[in-house]
Formats: sequence, structure tokens, C-alpha cells
Amino acid sequence: MKKTIIFISAIFFFIPLVFSQNIEQKAKNGNIQAMYDLAKEYYSGIGRLENKANALVWFERAANKNHIESMYRTAQMYEKGLSTKVSLRKAFNFYLLAAEKGHEASQLIVAQMLEKGEGVSKSDSRAYLWYRVCAERKEVLAWRKMGDYFRDGKVVMKDHIQAKYWYDKAVEVNDIESKSSLAYLYIANEGLAPKAKEAKELNREPFQKQLPMAYYVEGMLNLYESSDSNNKKAFEYLSKAKQLGISHAYYPLAMLYYKGEGTKRNLPKAFEIMQSLPAEYNGEVCYYMAMAYQQGDEDLDIDQTKAIEYFKKAANANNAEACWELERIYKQGIGVKKNLKEASFWRKKALSIENPKLQQSKK
Repeated sequence: MKKTIIFISAIFFFIPLVFSQNIEQKAKNGNIQAMYDLAKEYYSGIGRLENKANALVWFERAANKNHIESMYRTAQMYEKGLSTKVSLRKAFNFYLLAAEKGHEASQLIVAQMLEKGEGVSKSDSRAYLWYRVCAERKEVLAWRKMGDYFRDGKVVMKDHIQAKYWYDKAVEVNDIESKSSLAYLYIANEGLAPKAKEAKELNREPFQKQLPMAYYVEGMLNLYESSDSNNKKAFEYLSKAKQLGISHAYYPLAMLYYKGEGTKRNLPKAFEIMQSLPAEYNGEVCYYMAMAYQQGDEDLDIDQTKAIEYFKKAANANNAEACWELERIYKQGIGVKKNLKEASFWRKKALSIENPKLQQSKK
């Protein structure tokens, strides 16, 4: 009986050993699947002693012979620095090889690395293309990212209807971040009719989970109520949104500082935030700065020279109100010598901004 047990035990011991030796020999002879299987054994420690360094060697050999899963596993090891130095560049290259051969997990990772500039030069356009590939299948993160691209007009033309299409798909499977982004669309008033009630409901769960965009939405919803208590809440939530990196919060927060609503008026702080806004705000921002220098405040001296400087910047960014103010300044000689020719120039520019078709018909 004892001999039988020993014999059976020997069989169970030697068969895996022979099988492992067989895999290693096949791998050394160039069998790609054997290379991958051998790498897995070294990685997991099942079938042979765990050895991550040997695992990487065999994963990479198989990857270089177009084994897709090995490309993915090699990339992971370089990304995490398993038995090797972390190399995001090598990780990206192997993820990209796998992605180009249809490996779904790698496709999403490639999109994210391109978006963040990890292991490769940051490229929103290339990231968009890979997110698009992922979005064509049921990839919730990609749906949300597509919504973000159309919401912000990044790479593609800003289109809140298209953004809504992608966010709706993600919301249907209860993606929390997409709920706050869809709520944003309902208060942005750009291509979609405002729906404050729907925005409030959509934003409830994201706000409870303290998501960054949810603070912005909640801030704007309070701002629309336009009472002292609501303005204070708006200031609190928009400040939090800005702190969490939501760029959309910059402009309304700057205006609260500028007007002294929800907080004490603070023109230097308003200007600091305004100067970090994107170019599309130049006309409005420079106009408000000009008005502040023209009127002065307890923390800002009147400076007509700076006022004119900012009125001109605003006017050259196609702000009609700034053009009309410059016409008045030069016509009346406010802080400058009267100059009717200059006043006429700004008057014509104001008219061309307000009614471009009329000006074209006169040419």
C-alpha cells in the first residue's frame, strides 16, 4: 500500500516537472505560445519558482514575435516596474502595439496615456481617436470622454447636442461623473434649452459624492437664484470647484469677486482669476478691467491710462461696449487729448461688431 502511495505521489510530482521542462524547451525552440506560457509560470510561481525577471524576458520575447497578450503583459511590467525600472515610454510602446492589433484594454490605456502625456508626448487629437475607437463598443469611460471633448470643443467643434448623446449613454449605465457633466449641459445654455430642475436632480448623487464638476453645477444653480444667501453658497461651491481643477468655475467666480456678490469685493483677486481665463474671454475680461481702472475702488486707484489700455485690448477682441467707450473718451478728451478721427475709428468698429452684415453691405 505504501509503495502504491509513493508511486502515485511520484507521478504527480514528475508529470508537472516534465510538462514544465517541455514548455521551456518549446519556448527555447521558438514556439511563441510556449514563450507566453513559460512567462506566465515564472510570473505566477505556478509550475516553477516565481521569477518576475524571467517572466519579463519571456513576455517580451513573445511580444516581439507579435503575441498580443504578451505585449499587454510586457507593458504592464514596465509600467509598474516589476523586476525592472519603471519605463512609461516602453510601457506605452507595448500598449500601442497591442492596441493596434485590437487589444481592448490596451486601447483604453493608450488613450489615457496620450491624454495625460505619460510615456509619450501629450496629444489630445490622438487620444480622441483612441477614445473614439473604445466608444464604439460598450466602454463607459470612453463615452464620458467623448462627451467631454464635445462639451469643451477640444479637438472637435464644441457641440453640446453631441456631448449630450454620449453622456446620456453613460448615464444610462449609472456613470456618476457623466451625471454631473450632463447636469452642466442643462445649465450652460449652449445649444440645449436650460433645464435647472433636471440639472438639480442629475447632480444630486455626484454632489453627495463630492465630485469636482458637481460643485460647479451646484454653484451655478445657486447663482441663478440670485439672492444673498444663494450667492454665498455659489461663491463657496465655485471656489471649491476651482480648487479641484474645474476651469469652467473661473469666470463666474471672478465675476463674484468683481461685483462683490457672495463675498467682499476684491478687484485684485478678480483680475488674478480673469488673467488665467482662455482667449475667448479676452474681450469681456479686458472690458471689466478697464471699467475698474476707470472707476476705481478702495483697493484699486483710478488710472485712466490703464483703463484706455484695457478698453483697446477689449475692443481689439471685438467687444463692442469697449469700442463705444473709446469713442466717448476720444470725443470728449477724457484722460487724453480730443481726437475726433480716433473717436470715429472706434465708432465704426463698434458698428461693424454689432452689425457686421450692415457694414459689409456698405463696402
